[in-house]
Amino acid sequence: MAEIRRIPPLRLALAWVLGLTLLRLAGLAMTGLELHGDEAQYWSWAQRLDFGYFTKPPLIAWAIAATTAACSDAEACVRASSPLLHAATAMALYGLGAALRDARAGMWAAVLWITLPSVAFSSLIVSTDVPLLACWALAALALRRALDSRADANGFWTWATVAGVALGLGLLAKYAMAYAVAGLALHLLLTPADRWILRDPRALLIPALAAAILAPNIAWNAAHQFATVGHLGDNANLKGDLFSPRHMVEFLGQQFGVFGPVPFAILAWRMVAWMRGRASPAERYLLAFALPPLAVVTVQAFLSRANANWAVTAYPTAAVLVALWLTDPGRARAWRLWTVGPHLAAGLAFLAVIAAWPAVAPPLASKALARLTGWEAMAKQVRPILDRNLTLPVLMSDRMTMAALLYYLRDRLTEGVPTAGDGRMPVWIFDWNQRPENHYELLDAYDGSQGDELIFLADWDDPRPILERFERVDPIAALSVTSFGRSKRLTVWHVAGYRGPIVLDTGVQK
Repeated sequence: MAEIRRIPPLRLALAWVLGLTLLRLAGLAMTGLELHGDEAQYWSWAQRLDFGYFTKPPLIAWAIAATTAACSDAEACVRASSPLLHAATAMALYGLGAALRDARAGMWAAVLWITLPSVAFSSLIVSTDVPLLACWALAALALRRALDSRADANGFWTWATVAGVALGLGLLAKYAMAYAVAGLALHLLLTPADRWILRDPRALLIPALAAAILAPNIAWNAAHQFATVGHLGDNANLKGDLFSPRHMVEFLGQQFGVFGPVPFAILAWRMVAWMRGRASPAERYLLAFALPPLAVVTVQAFLSRANANWAVTAYPTAAVLVALWLTDPGRARAWRLWTVGPHLAAGLAFLAVIAAWPAVAPPLASKALARLTGWEAMAKQVRPILDRNLTLPVLMSDRMTMAALLYYLRDRLTEGVPTAGDGRMPVWIFDWNQRPENHYELLDAYDGSQGDELIFLADWDDPRPILERFERVDPIAALSVTSFGRSKRLTVWHVAGYRGPIVLDTGVQK
């Protein structure tokens, strides 16, 4: 019998990654799901490229600007960076697995990542976590290769450059990239053999590049009262009830869904082995990057609250850790099948629902996805009202409404002052407490100077506090859209004669 030639692991990894990426891009092109308000807001940021935004650094806006420039402003193009960046993450993890053991371990790391349920979900939306994870995986790979290149000058300079760029871009994706610095510090603390890098002046290239890339964002924050940094403090929410074991248990339970039940159980087992001094050097390196975000966010959940995705940076190196365990000599093949197989089945089923939406809308999926419907129908109701008032600016009461209508009425509306000959109507937001709480309130707050007569779109149940700030108030319409059991309502008003901002109950105008 002729010998059956085995397919090289790199080709297998590429086949898995490219195959699922192409399927996800096709699913995005086919789906009828609309943009969520946050996605629409990121798109609006991409229309005014900058070095920073109120809630996030700028990389997400840059990514959307790139994909929409190459494609169009359709929903699929707005979201296209997500499956592409997850593919890049998977291949970086292939490289890390190969560097720590061999190409076979790298292949399983890539396959595990690209089939994770959370990756299947986040590949079909645009979010700041996705570019963060790509930068994180690349930084973990580059730092490991730089540590292994002490005697190879060319290799060290190459990988140190990649590490510095990855760290800098990661910080421009989300400040959670700072956990990678903590991970490297933890690794060096526990691994004397790699501490040489602290004494080698060549290593200064890494923080120098990261700082240079981050510097424009720091300058933007300094010019805007450090808005993004302040938003991080608001998210921490440590001013309310402290100490919640229930929230901590809920958060840890959610991590089984984020990383998958079997991989998370293996991760927990290898953590125990590490604490007992039984982890290999490769496992210790991977755990050093995985533990800081998981530990910090678990404490945050105990102190107050934490979203399931806040510790997501734990999982790129954790995926390689699980792949190393799955490919240990003598490990039964069934472990790999039971780890990846259910993930693949769940991901393909989810993709099928997304691609067929709304022609096929299972009840449970309909309830979960209802937030991604309705704005296009609402925009169709608003459009004729705008067409009858083409000379008037538009005032909004809410960030999510403003973002969604800026996107679905992008031929009629524009954020802030339009360029000459644009033909679109400028949109402003009413900052009720005169304290910016989102990017629109920071840059596009209405103060009366933008026009005394406006079309006001309100999604407040009772917009009287805003209406009372105008001398003239004429109702135009009450609009409503119900989609899959979820309703969106707007009232439309013609207002004029701005009286000034709301005076709060304390009598102090803020």
